[in-house]
Amino acid sequence: MWSAIADPCVIAVRVGPVEHDGARVFDASDPAVRVLRGSVHEHLLVDRDDMAIRLDVIVGTVLAGQVSLRFDLPDDHHLEAQLAAIRAFTSAVPPGRRHLQLARRVHALHATDARDDGASLREIADLVLGPGEWPGDGEYRKSMVRRMLASGDQMRRDGPRAILSGRLSPPDRSTQSRQRNRGDAC
Repeated sequence: MWSAIADPCVIAVRVGPVEHDGARVFDASDPAVRVLRGSVHEHLLVDRDDMAIRLDVIVGTVLAGQVSLRFDLPDDHHLEAQLAAIRAFTSAVPPGRRHLQLARRVHALHATDARDDGASLREIADLVLGPGEWPGDGEYRKSMVRRMLASGDQMRRDGPRAILSGRLSPPDRSTQSRQRNRGDAC
């Protein structure tokens, strides 16, 4: 568990009902939110833009559905760290970045489809990345295709919900080494 008392990067929050239309709504049923119940408080782990933000619920409960959060900030030497954590929590992920992440996932799935259809690494690179030198400076293109294949295989194992939510498991290293040793040199 974590506590706002012990760690300045943990944000203490008071939870209440949503009181007006302009209020930000927080919903703990979001797949990016994990709730841990401690002996006294609820502790939240929120995945935001590849960051894990920790919240310490000191009053109320987030399990009541859509709620409003109020940050509890003491004016002490930890104020700047807590404000930075709140900024990270409240900032929205820029839409361009979400589209870029989704495009990378689509490319990785295209790469695995091409491999399953019998394409070589070089052919996959030309198909997904466009024409270019093979294998590229420092084998850049070959390495990128291998990473795409590992990512695509992992997405297939994790399923569609993980793909669309962005909560993918790390690639299985044994799969990557099998791909390298399969004879896909080109």
